Amino acid sequence: MAEAIELKAWARQGSGKGGARAVRREGRIPGTLYGDRLDPQTIAVDYRAITQQLHTGHFQSTVFVLDVEGKKTRVIPRAVQLDPVRDFPIHVDFLRLSKDALVT
Repeated sequence: MAEAIELKAWARQGSGKGGARAVRREGRIPGTLYGDRLDPQTIAVDYRAITQQLHTGHFQSTVFVLDVEGKKTRVIPRAVQLDPVRDFPIHVDFLRLSKDALVT
């Protein structure tokens, strides 16, 4: 099995429109990490890393290791929202994968 690509992420406190805009001003993309019977967590990921992975063409079918401030979690992207005019990513959702998860 191929190595999973590691992405750096930061936990964020503010949610909603104001919190998301503040994250975008820092050069990051707001997102949500959910699944695996745990509470959803709001995160921010690096803009450049996400856009590079989006241009590969298989972003939503790739398993990543998300490093949220030292805690590593296997994830798969579930949804990416793009700006309707400029076509830039503005939000990304990740689904946690448990140790024995089967992705179909």
